[in-house]
Amino acid sequence: MKKISVLLSILTAAGAFFIPGLKVQAASPYITSQTAVVIEAETGTVLYDKNMNRQMYPASITKIMTAMLALENCDTDEVMTTSHNAVYSLPYNTSHIALFENEHITVEQALYALGIESANDAANVIAEHISGTNEEFGKLMTQRAREIGAVSTSFTNPHGLPENSHYTTAYDMALITAEALKLDGFAEYFSTNRYDMPPTNERDVTRQFWNANYFINGYEHCVGLIMSKTGWTEEARHTLVTAAERDGVTLIAVVMYSEKQGQKYDDTIALLDYCFDSFTTAQVTKDDMLDDIPDSITFADASIASVEKDNWLVENFSVVLPKNQTAEDLSFEFSYGILSEDKTLAAVTVDVCYTMDGEKYKCGQQELSVIVNSDKIKADRSKTINAVKRVGLTVFNILLWVLVVWFAFVALRQLVIIENRRRNKKRRRELMAKRQKRYHDSGRYEE
Repeated sequence: MKKISVLLSILTAAGAFFIPGLKVQAASPYITSQTAVVIEAETGTVLYDKNMNRQMYPASITKIMTAMLALENCDTDEVMTTSHNAVYSLPYNTSHIALFENEHITVEQALYALGIESANDAANVIAEHISGTNEEFGKLMTQRAREIGAVSTSFTNPHGLPENSHYTTAYDMALITAEALKLDGFAEYFSTNRYDMPPTNERDVTRQFWNANYFINGYEHCVGLIMSKTGWTEEARHTLVTAAERDGVTLIAVVMYSEKQGQKYDDTIALLDYCFDSFTTAQVTKDDMLDDIPDSITFADASIASVEKDNWLVENFSVVLPKNQTAEDLSFEFSYGILSEDKTLAAVTVDVCYTMDGEKYKCGQQELSVIVNSDKIKADRSKTINAVKRVGLTVFNILLWVLVVWFAFVALRQLVIIENRRRNKKRRRELMAKRQKRYHDSGRYEE
C-alpha cells in the first residue's frame, strides 16, 4: 500500500497541475479586475476563470503564503527576535507595526500583524526566523508553491513589495489559499478585525491593530466569510483573496489588478454570489460508478489485467456540479493503469463528467486503487502490433512528406534556374541588338 500511495501522490500532484481543465462550465458575471478565478476549495474545481493563469504582481496577498509557512514551520508561541535588516530595509511609507531592532515578538503576534495590518516588518521577521534571509525564504515559498501545484508562481520576498521575479497568478493564489485553509488557526489571522499586541521588551505600550479590509471591518458584507486578504502596490494595483462557505460548500475567489479599491470587493461579491447560486457539491459513491467501472485495466505497455468490480477500492469523494445536476447524471472515464512494483495494486485516474445541452463537461477527477492479480496480467499482442503499425505508418507519412517537400524544393529550384537562364539569354540578345544598332547608326556597321 505504501508504494501505491506514492503513485497516487504523484498522480494527485499531476492532477493539481492540470486542474484548470476541470472547468464545469463558462461563467457569466462581468467584472472589471484584469484577472480572476473562483475555485471550490475541496476539489480545486474551477468555477470561474478570467485570465486566471496570467502572471501578475500579487502585492500583500503574498502574506498568505508567508503565514502558511509560519504555521507549518513554527509554534505560535515561539519567540522571534527582530533584526536591523528586517525593520529598516523597508521603504518608510509601506505597511508596518513600527517594530524596533532586537524586539521580541511571538509568531502569533506576527501572524495577526500580517492578517490585520499587513505588516511588512512582521513578514520580514518571520522570513528571517525560518530561513535566515528573505532570499532563502523566497526560495522556500516558491518550492512550497510548486508542491501545491502553483507552478506559475515565483516569490522572492515575504511581503509582496514589487520585484521583477516576484509574481503569481489568480489560480495559483487560489490553490495556495486552499492549502493554507487546511491549517488549524490560519483563517483566524485573516478574519479578525481588531487585535491588541501586548508590550514587548522594546516597547512598553500596547499596539492596537485595526483591519482595513472592508469584508472584515463591516463596510462591505460577504455572506459566509471565512477569511480575506487585501493587497495594493502601484504596480499590482488592488488585489484580493477571499474564502467563504455557504450550505457546506467553500469557495475561494481571487481578483487581481483592480483599478479602484471598491472594484475588488464588488467583483468578489458578484463572483461568489454567482458561483454559490449556480453550483453545488455532490458525493460520488462506488454505486454511482458501477455501470462505468471497467472489467479490465490497460497498462502503458499494452498489457491488460482483468479485474472484478469488487477489487476497485473506492471511497466516497466530492465533485462540483451545476445545481440542476445530480450524481445520477454523472459518467466516468478511466485512464491507463500504473502498476505497483509488487504488481498487486494499480493506480487509475477517473475523470468525472456530466452532460448538459448535448455537451460534456468535466467536473472532477479522482485517483482510485485497484487490487490486481499479477497472474491475470496478459500482454495484448494485437494492441502491441497495432501500436507498432501506427508508429510505422506515422514514420512513413513523415518520410513521405519530407520527400514531397524535397522534390517540390528541387523542382522549384530548377524552375528558378531555367527562368534565370532565359532572362540572361534575353538580356544578351537585347544588348547585342543595341550594339548592332549603334554600329549601324555610326556608319561603321557593315551588312
